[in-house]
Amino acid sequence: MAVVTLDEAKAHLRIDHDAEDELIGTYLAAATQSAADFIHRPIPWTNEAGEPVEVPAPVKAAILLILGDLYTHREGRFVGATPVDNPAVQMLLWPYRMQGFY
Repeated sequence: MAVVTLDEAKAHLRIDHDAEDELIGTYLAAATQSAADFIHRPIPWTNEAGEPVEVPAPVKAAILLILGDLYTHREGRFVGATPVDNPAVQMLLWPYRMQGFY
């Protein structure tokens, strides 16, 4: 179960054609993994029974922001930085970050 669907991603990017669906899907997977890596927990989330639970809106918003950065700056503008270096992304994800050694 995807936290952000392809249709939601395309709406966020203001794209109304299918020509870049594969590329957007790749960036969406990368954005989701980037957010998961930052908070040190898998996305999507599950409960104790292994059933999916809703991911908080700030995490979803951060995934969309990372996606937008990856799509807009696909030529590698981030010299020495990653999309999670975006202060808005960090602000959205920080409360969900698990602390400890991994």
